[in-house]
Amino acid sequence: MISHLVISLITEDINRVLGMLNSLAAPRTSLLHIINVTQLTNTVTFHPLAKFPGPKLAAMTMWYQGYYDIWRRGQYIWEVIKMHEKYGPIVRISPHEVHILDPSAIDLVYPSGNKKRDKSKYHGRSLMMPNSMTATTSHDLHRSRRGAANPYFSMSSVRRLEPITRETVKMLLHRFDEFAKTGKVMPVTLACKAMTASIITKYCFGESGGFLELEDFNRTYFDTFENAFGVGHLMAHVSWLGGLMMSLPPKLQEFLTPGLITMYNMRRQWKRQIDEIKKDDKADNGQTVFHGLLKSNLPPAEKATDRLQMEAQNLVVAGQDTTATTLAAIIYELLANPDKLAKLNQELASAIPDPNSVPTSAQVEKLPYLTAVIQEGLRVHPAATLRAQRLSPEPVIYEVNGKVWEIPVGATFSMDAHTTQMHPDYFPDPYTFNPERWIEDPRLDRYMIAFSKGTRVCLGINLAYQELYLVIAAIFRKYDLYDGTGKKGPTLELYETERKRDVDMVADMIVTAPAQGSKGVRLLVR
Repeated sequence: MISHLVISLITEDINRVLGMLNSLAAPRTSLLHIINVTQLTNTVTFHPLAKFPGPKLAAMTMWYQGYYDIWRRGQYIWEVIKMHEKYGPIVRISPHEVHILDPSAIDLVYPSGNKKRDKSKYHGRSLMMPNSMTATTSHDLHRSRRGAANPYFSMSSVRRLEPITRETVKMLLHRFDEFAKTGKVMPVTLACKAMTASIITKYCFGESGGFLELEDFNRTYFDTFENAFGVGHLMAHVSWLGGLMMSLPPKLQEFLTPGLITMYNMRRQWKRQIDEIKKDDKADNGQTVFHGLLKSNLPPAEKATDRLQMEAQNLVVAGQDTTATTLAAIIYELLANPDKLAKLNQELASAIPDPNSVPTSAQVEKLPYLTAVIQEGLRVHPAATLRAQRLSPEPVIYEVNGKVWEIPVGATFSMDAHTTQMHPDYFPDPYTFNPERWIEDPRLDRYMIAFSKGTRVCLGINLAYQELYLVIAAIFRKYDLYDGTGKKGPTLELYETERKRDVDMVADMIVTAPAQGSKGVRLLVR
């Protein structure tokens, strides 16, 4: 309902911009038209980014991007690729942003150490949780918030809490067994989301959401968050809309956006859980994220329930959707490429004696082919596709093809995982799932930004890798590819799953999105 209203306003705005362009050739000299033409001329000709190549309309107005993001549903990433094909490795894609398509520039855009990088406000608005760690624009404030959470996602903490992951993977395998007995089609993308959601909620609050135990994996819950991603671009472009929605009474919010009711209910639940933790100091066993945040050195304002509720949404949504999407994609690729699966099966059989067990990280994380499979899955199917936009307090110098570009202070510059990791000069035949490339050249790691890089690298990277290793190892130590005879078992077979429709990114909806109407990766378990 509200989206249709806003889109109509956007259409009017785009028409107004086009009208301004037409006015350049019209013999009218009204003050209004002079002002409009002057504004457009300044943006294109005298703006600090005017020297960067790119479409003039993209330089004039954010609604050029808005048209593709909102009206065309997350299609701007494909337009950006076309721009690079025409203009080169650095392109002005909006009035305030240049985009870089050059894997060698990763450390320039996302440096480690003491170099500061702020995030753009546009990025924060699109995530619809402005006070969360991920959406924090200030480098210094982000460092403070991140520092309080880091201990709970460090490698040592992830190792200590590995029993949570292994127990949840065991439950996932149990659900595979149930589908084998009933013969029903298993929605494995949804099952992976239920698994990762169970783990991250256990991490955050000490209790899982019971997603895996539900017959339908709590489909309505995950559909709601998919709907929320669907309005992320709208919130980013219409800056006042997010604040307006958050200020409305809950019942009015639900009336205007009925597809998000479950998310509103989850926000209320997270608030209740945070308040309960605040009241019960004795409940702190040192293992949950929010006990840790509340006992950290963050100032009182940072521990307010409303802010921590946004942090809960940030951690849960990031922890449940991204890893699960890549897991499902890897399962698809292995079943669609029997030669790759055979190599992996052989390696896993040598490392894991019991095919029905859930291995430990120590058993599998050093296996070379499994590692290559995971890295290739993250490369071809990164889950977080939104451009990671940065600003620098000092000019950024980018040299390419014998030319020096100076990105001025205050300008936004960005890269994204999809275009970077599909660069054919660094990853030949980029759309082919080829784990062998990682064994042939381990240095390719430096060109991966599936988890971002630098000071804002994904907080949950260690947990995500643990999940990827344990799930893929556990599933494919037990299951082989169905050979059509039914004599070999246990086995898996893809069911009505197409890569272009159900696995590959069709739209950038903050996270990767398949074709509309896709049912995700589905399996027959035997």
